[in-house]
Amino acid sequence: MIEQNEHSPRRSFLKKAATIATIAPAAMIVGSKSSHAGRRRLRDLYPGWTRENFQAIQSDENAHVQFLVNALGTMARPMPTFQNLAQMDEVAFAQVSRALENTGVGAYLGALPLLVQFGVDYVSPAASIALIEARHSGFLNTLIDLPVNEDILNEQASFEVALTPQQVVSLAGPFIVDLNGGPPLIPAGGFTNAIQVLNFALALEYLEAAFYNINVPAFFPDPEFEHRRR
Repeated sequence: MIEQNEHSPRRSFLKKAATIATIAPAAMIVGSKSSHAGRRRLRDLYPGWTRENFQAIQSDENAHVQFLVNALGTMARPMPTFQNLAQMDEVAFAQVSRALENTGVGAYLGALPLLVQFGVDYVSPAASIALIEARHSGFLNTLIDLPVNEDILNEQASFEVALTPQQVVSLAGPFIVDLNGGPPLIPAGGFTNAIQVLNFALALEYLEAAFYNINVPAFFPDPEFEHRRR
């Protein structure tokens, strides 16, 4: 497992989300007659909308992975080995999804100055990905009865907080078991080129894609969608 600072005042909200998954506002829970009977389910903001949005998020995250792999070419890191991705019910899934997406927003915002510093042409695509992650997080905040502008630090803000690479590792680290021979998430001397920054982003995108690829079919199965994705 990737090391993290357990005493940081901003330590893993992702780990916290997993442990508080049994606590949720009553408004987001409905009865179940599915194979997940007895487990908590999400309310639908509009008929079929929760399923459609989660499938769209899944598709987006896989597209982000493919874009970064193509951009990096032979320099792209392999997919890490992850743990604890499968969630116990829809509410837990939505809570961890919300944490992942809000982390992604802060991670890309923090990475943009590094890409500007290295003078590469990936600033616009990275900003584009960040905006899609923000669309995801706004939906997920609303879905679980949180303010639409609440960030990963559980604060409402008119301006998004930029996360440092160290904060991102602290947030995502509990899910990462092994980097499978890939480069360190943060080089020992810090980031010195755009390849390192993009590989850092790719690790997070791999995590998000793997998370949705496991949980969306489990809670919102759609054989036609899965066939198109493959």
